[in-house]
Amino acid sequence: MTHLSKLSLSSSSRKQPVSPVARKRLNLIRKLDLQIQAAEAELKDEEFLEDIRKWVRGEDGERQQITEQRAVRKWWWQHHTGAWMITLRDGAKELPLLEDKNSIEVGEISNLVDALQTIRSAVIAGELDDQLEQMVSRRNKPTGQRPKPKESKA
Repeated sequence: MTHLSKLSLSSSSRKQPVSPVARKRLNLIRKLDLQIQAAEAELKDEEFLEDIRKWVRGEDGERQQITEQRAVRKWWWQHHTGAWMITLRDGAKELPLLEDKNSIEVGEISNLVDALQTIRSAVIAGELDDQLEQMVSRRNKPTGQRPKPKESKA
């Protein structure tokens, strides 16, 4: 038992459920890491491609996993005033930061990587958990059924 006493033991398991907000947070961190890599490549005037794996059927009918590259959709854009802006996304939806604000002004494009890393730190610290909770609760809302059309008595 002396060897095990050197280790930090825990009661957690892989099978413990992860909350939807924690899952969204982990996904957002993963996507922010991709955006940071893409921003670093953009500053070097290089193209950044993401590796994706997918299953396809070969000519012999067997399924095989292949790796393809695709461009990363950038979360930053240039405002008509010339300032660079970042909009956080969850899929196709924008992540609201405050009630009426959904983007972050970066200023110069050279500040882009630092801003993305600051956002990543804020997500890890849980500063955007309220916004992620709103997105989860909006997604899990039961949709009302459409009323049936009235039959006309002709």
